[in-house]
Amino acid sequence: MGSQGTILVIGSGDRESYGVREWIEEGGYDAIVADDWRSGLRELYSCHPDAAVLLMDAMDWSSVERIREVCDIPIVLVASRATRSSLQCAFDLGLDGYLVKPLQPSELVGRLTAVVQRTSNNTSGHGDSSSVFRHEALSIDRRKMEVQLDGEIVHLSPTEFRLLSLLAERRGWVVSYDEILTKVWGPAYVGDRNNVKLYIWYLRRKLEADPANPRWIRTKYGVGYTLCGDEVHPAGNGHASKH
Repeated sequence: MGSQGTILVIGSGDRESYGVREWIEEGGYDAIVADDWRSGLRELYSCHPDAAVLLMDAMDWSSVERIREVCDIPIVLVASRATRSSLQCAFDLGLDGYLVKPLQPSELVGRLTAVVQRTSNNTSGHGDSSSVFRHEALSIDRRKMEVQLDGEIVHLSPTEFRLLSLLAERRGWVVSYDEILTKVWGPAYVGDRNNVKLYIWYLRRKLEADPANPRWIRTKYGVGYTLCGDEVHPAGNGHASKH
């Protein structure tokens, strides 16, 4: 029987990390151990695992945030305790599980199986994954964090990629400044439109033949931005209006 997928364990390379790896492998998965969050980032880029387990005792929330910035795979966190603030941080970062020690191998493997299967169920059986957005010459692969335009790879920063992915997900709708800030930077940034304007400018320089007359990312003045949709709808409003 083949592997059910690959799981990345990010910890401190100690006995706990390798014990978790053994649990995962006994559960039918391949497992990779990264000794710290920086090496974990390198493994994310090179191995494209199906999910990640973060051992919270080996890192802080800023390092967890950095990991989430560069990947859209399911992430399960294992911590010594849970507090209201830590659970809120996990929620804000979109983590897929928060397990508190001591835990049983079956608890961890069961959670991983649930999130990996959920991701798999969102994938078409014909090789055209829901994680891949295609429109005319533009292709966005969320799993690989890869963007192509006219068949050429466009190199984006993690923040640029998250912003473009959000616009692609809502293509044809106007995405407001506050929604962009909440989903790309976090709720603490709501109200700071300069961040959005700056990164839209970065994206246009990389995607547009003429950034001053954009084809792909259009502005709805005073509201937000939309990605290459012929019919443009205000967010939350079902009535179409021409841009």
